[in-house]
Amino acid sequence: MVDFFRDMMLDLYDNFTEVFLSIIGMVVVLIVGFIISWFIKKLLARLLILFRFDKWANEVGIISFLQKGGVKTLPSLVLSKIVYWIFIVVFFSFGLNFIGISQFSEYASRISAALPLIIVSIVIIIIGIILSNFIGRVIYLACENANLKYGDPIAKGVRIFLFVITFGIVFEVIGVGNTIITISFLIIFGGIIMTLSLALGIGLSNVVGELIKERLKASLKKKEE
Repeated sequence: MVDFFRDMMLDLYDNFTEVFLSIIGMVVVLIVGFIISWFIKKLLARLLILFRFDKWANEVGIISFLQKGGVKTLPSLVLSKIVYWIFIVVFFSFGLNFIGISQFSEYASRISAALPLIIVSIVIIIIGIILSNFIGRVIYLACENANLKYGDPIAKGVRIFLFVITFGIVFEVIGVGNTIITISFLIIFGGIIMTLSLALGIGLSNVVGELIKERLKASLKKKEE
């Protein structure tokens, strides 16, 4: 009986030691990860400010896009915070591996596999914002030069259309609800095309009407002379 209790206590001690060391390892990884993530966040923010990232973001329309979404923080700080939390999640997933629980290990492996997709999605969104604002600006200026009254709605419609394409690509990369997202994308795409067609038709009709009026006025003046 004494041997039984002694063996049981030894097993408990060994298990406790193993779990305790695993927890210590996880805590050490989390602390080191927090320090490294904080340092990378500060360094990235300084570098972005040094290379005038905020000025460039203002020129391509990223700041206005963020402000429309209620984000008043500078893009350099937003990007540095995103990178900070990505590193926090990475070190947290590494720390979970020290515990040795299969569910945690699976969770950590899923996070590690998803991180490249998240980074690619962020890059795609930034490129999509830049291109949509640039193309929308070009279309607006072209409409202004052609004396179209509906240049602003047409440019906004093109921007929205490009935003939808961008987020459709992002969802495709992530692989979330491909069927539902594809159907929704097609519905939104059809609605935007219809709106643009109506706006373009109305704008062209106004231009044609104004040209006809000018021609009639010119012909009447010639007859009076």
